This record gives sequence, C-alpha cells and structure tokens, in this order.
Amino acid sequence: MATAQQPSTTRPMPVRLTLLAVLALALIFLSGYWVRQAEILSTACSLSGAAPAIPALAALILILLVNPLLRRVSPAAALSTVEALLLYVMLTIGVMMYGIGGVRHLLAALTEAQYLSTPAEPTETLTQFIPAWMAPKDRLAQQAFWEGAASGLVPWRAWWAPMAAWTGFFLLLGGAFLGLLLPIAGRWMDEERLTFPLARLPLEVLGAGAVGSFFRSPMTWLGIGAATLLNAVNMVRGVFFGGSDYGGEVYFITRIPLSYPWLVLGHEPPLLFAIQPGLIGLGYLVTNEVAASVVFFFIFSKLLGVGVASAGFRDGSIPYAKQQAFGGYMVIGAVALWRAVQALRTRASGGSGAPPRWALPGAAMCFAGAVTMLIVAGMTPWLAVSSLGVLVLSSLAYARVRADTGAPLLWARPYTTEYLVFWDIFGGRPLVPPGRTLASPTIFALTSFLSRTGFPSVSGYQVEGIRLFRQMGLGWRVIAATVMLAIGVGVLSGFYAHLVPFYAKGAVVLPGGHWSLGAMRGEYARVLRSVSAPADPDWPRLIATTFGGLVTILVALARTRWSGLPLHPVGYLLANCQYGCWFFPTFIIVGLVKGLVLRYGGNRTYARLVPAFLGFALGHFLSGGLVWGLLSASLGGPFLRWQVWVN
Repeated sequence: MATAQQPSTTRPMPVRLTLLAVLALALIFLSGYWVRQAEILSTACSLSGAAPAIPALAALILILLVNPLLRRVSPAAALSTVEALLLYVMLTIGVMMYGIGGVRHLLAALTEAQYLSTPAEPTETLTQFIPAWMAPKDRLAQQAFWEGAASGLVPWRAWWAPMAAWTGFFLLLGGAFLGLLLPIAGRWMDEERLTFPLARLPLEVLGAGAVGSFFRSPMTWLGIGAATLLNAVNMVRGVFFGGSDYGGEVYFITRIPLSYPWLVLGHEPPLLFAIQPGLIGLGYLVTNEVAASVVFFFIFSKLLGVGVASAGFRDGSIPYAKQQAFGGYMVIGAVALWRAVQALRTRASGGSGAPPRWALPGAAMCFAGAVTMLIVAGMTPWLAVSSLGVLVLSSLAYARVRADTGAPLLWARPYTTEYLVFWDIFGGRPLVPPGRTLASPTIFALTSFLSRTGFPSVSGYQVEGIRLFRQMGLGWRVIAATVMLAIGVGVLSGFYAHLVPFYAKGAVVLPGGHWSLGAMRGEYARVLRSVSAPADPDWPRLIATTFGGLVTILVALARTRWSGLPLHPVGYLLANCQYGCWFFPTFIIVGLVKGLVLRYGGNRTYARLVPAFLGFALGHFLSGGLVWGLLSASLGGPFLRWQVWVN
C-alpha cells in the first residue's frame, strides 16, 4: 500500500494572507447564500454537512479554471497551491458552521424553551435562568423567529449580544481543540504514518499529490464518470419517478419481517446494504486492518445483541452501539490527550515539525474561558468542566478517526451520547438537586446542542489542515490564524444566513427550520420532569459504555503484543457509531476489491488504481453535491424530490 507523504521540510512559500482573508470572507459569505437556498429554504442537498464541504471543493475547481486565465493577464494574480489550500481549509471550516454542523441547532436551543412551552410541560419557566447575553429575552422576537416577522426584518438589537457571546464560545472551544491537536498531529504524521485520506483529495485535485497529473490520468476520469453516471441515474429517478435519498443506493435488509431475537438486527445502527461513492472512493486508501475491523466488529456487535436478546433481555436499544462507541471514543481521546502532553514534554529543540510551546497553554486558556462562560451563565463548575471535557475527548478521538480513515462523515462519532451520558450516569437527582435553583440544569440542557451538532467534528478539518500546511512548510501561527478566522467568520455568517430567512418566512414553515422543531425542547422538558420524578441511573447503557471502553483497551493492548493482529480499535469505533451501517457494506466492497487487486496485481496495480477511486469520490461530491446542489437551489420544483445527503 502507498504510504502517506512525508511533511515537507522545504522553505515556506510566500503567502498573501490579506488577499486570502478577503477572498475567504467573500466566499464564505457567498456560500451562505447557496446553503440557505439548498438547506434552509429547501432540504434538497446537504452542502455544509458533507465532508469535505461542497462549496470548498467548488472553490478548488473554480481556482483550477480561473488560474490559467489570470496567468495570461497577470502571472502574479494567480493563486499558488499553498494559497489555494489555505482558502480550501478556511472554507471547509467556515461553511460547516452554517448548517446542522454549527448554528442551526444552537438557534433551536435558544428559542424552543419559550416558543414550544405547553401547560403540561411549561418549559417557558426555565427561560428566566438563561442570561440575556445567551438568548434573546424578547418574547415577540422569539415568536417571530418561528412564525415570521410582520415586517420580514430581523430584530438585530435582540441578537447582537447572543451572536457575540456564542461566536466567542465557539472560538474558545475550537481553540482548545486546535491547541491539543498541534502537538499530537506531528506524532500521527511522523511516527504512526497515518494516511489522512481526506487531506489527500485537495492535494490531488491541485496536482500536488502523489499521483501527480491527477486530471490527466485516464483512471481519474473513469472514476469520475462512474460516480457521475450513478448519480445521474438517481437524479432522473428522483425527479421523474421518485428515488432513494442519501445520495446513493440504500437497501434496508432488516425491513424483511423478523421475529425476536433477530429483530435486534434492525436496531441502531440497522443492517443495510448501501452504495456510497464517497465512502467507497476514500475507503480504498484505508488500511486493510481498519477495514476488516469495521466488518468484524459490526457483525460482532449485532450477534452480541442477538445473544443478549435471546437471554431474555428486551430493549429497543440493544446492543447499545452508540454507548459502546462512546466508551471507545473516551479511551482514544484520553490517549490522544496524554500523548499531546508527552509531545510537548519531549519537544525537540528545533525543526519545522516541532509543536509550538504555546499549544497546550493556549488550549488550557481557551478551555478555561469556555468553562468560565458556562459557570457565569449558571452551570455548576464540576458539570461545566466535565461536560466540555467529554466533548474535547470526543473531538480528539474523531480527529484520530479522520486521520486514520478519512471517513467523510461529520457524524462518525457518538453524537448526542456525549450529553446523554451524564443522565445515564447520574440520573436526574444530582443534575437537578431538589430545592435548588434550576439555573445549572437549564444551561446544561441548552448546551446539549453541542453534542447534537457537528461542531466537535471540526477537529477533523483542523487536523487535516495541519497535515496540509506542514507539508507546504507553513508556520504554526498561520495554521492557527487560518482555523480561528474560519470559525469566527463561519459562526457570524451562519447567524445571518439563518436569521434572515427565518424572520422573513418563519422557521416553522421552512424545511431547514421545521425539521429540528422540538429537538431541544425535549431536554428542557427533561429538566422539569426531573424536579418531581428524577430518573435513576441507566445501568444497561453504563454497562455498554464500560464494555466499549474495555474492548478498545484490549484491542489496543493486543496489537502491541501481536504485531500481525488484523484488528484495529478505530474499526470498533466506526462499526458502532450511528452510521456504522454505512461503513459496514462499504468496507466489504472495498475489502473485496483491494484483496483481488493486491493478490493478482500487487502494490503497483494498487497504486495505479488510486486515481480511479479518488475520482469516484470526487465525481460523487461534484455531481451529487455541486451540480445537484446548484440545480435544486436555483430551479426548485421537481428538483426537490430527491434529497441528497452527500457523504
């Protein structure tokens, strides 16, 4: 198999940072209009939730088309490869903040407690515990958010303080992620030689990767053509006959009538067969042991659930796959955190790859700032520290998964479980102490949006950015400035992209607002129920979480003892995450293809086919994301019949 390219040790190329910042601001803002049309006014195509974000890939293609023209007019005006990559990374992070990965769930958390209050569950009573700098207090402003304002205008005065506060919060949390990733990413690149498949895609598109002339290879166009043809068939089916969603072919095997205990096969993640071009194309670069581990552990988890059900334990959540994945994520995250500390302790005296001394102190300061904001808002210190600590560990583990597999999913982590685990462990009484103010549980319920969004997954883009920038010889300060600028601009633009259409037409009637209705209200209602009837700790889920952590530790230890062990802990995490059902068939397909290629063609044939599989992924992102995203956003009508979640 081809190994990852080594980070460049050449002198850094000159970069016009001011020009790039202006271009990034303009493109992120323009992307917001595109996202608004495709994801908010309709739900035809997920542009911001794709990994990589579709507008970022569109920007790369635009640069490839425009640069030759610019060179003819003025060679200095064309963007260099380094500048194009900087722009790409800023767009991937900034655009992600627009959709369900960033601002959209936050807006629901800030408004649903008041708007969806009922006499049976008067969640409106909890809004007194939410500070004015966190959420608008004006009842009419909140009602107009959901139903539309008579004037159609946004009451910006009510939103200035929350916008500033939450932008600062996202910057602090993103800074904590980045400060921890800067030292650990070097180890993943230099010592463990992780492949970073998603980081390789923009390099190949720009002609700076291992393949060289990517678009001159017939294999590349074979892959692009195959993905385009597959999506064209699905587009025609969707527009004229009604077709499958998700941007690929999905067949739910467990829709076949099954009796207990085999009914457990349909529990999350369900057993299905899916053809996902993005996953297949990038999966070709994943190591055989990770791919085999996903298949093995998915089957293992399903059979474990059947066995537990056969023993008489009946529950609709067996085998508690997300809890198993959460336990494993915490172990991988803790190991990454420890190695980040070790990397700075053993920091080399020089060299371009040495992590900056300010990385861990900066991460600690950012984390402390985010915790302080929650404490000032009313959350008890222990809960603020532990809840954000869990998110940090989950984010580090996700970065490791992305570096190892390039999984193009923001949701390839145990999302929601990062918040719900506290209710599983403690039940209702410690989180909602009797006779005390409800400020702490209210703020805790509000911050549940963090585990429901893709924001902790921003670490995947961050670590891929570090990989790209180090290869191009850029300094740490440029990396940090690029990532933090993208987060800040993305959050503010995300507020604008949502508030304008929601106040003009009403979030409750727009597909991009209506789908999330009630998601956050349930957490506020949980607080009210816990006052009179606190739930007990959820022991089955706790056992599953502990089991997941133990399996991850045992597999990791076994790999240190038996070097040829074909199992990998990352495979266990992917198999049990919410979308393990998509990884399972993907790695069966990819595993069979790679096995045949390596057996009969060897490493040379394997390398020759890399452009075909990368082209297959790129062709899917371009046809299912760029082309369909533009058609559905601009034409509407029948082009809204096929909803594509580009993965």
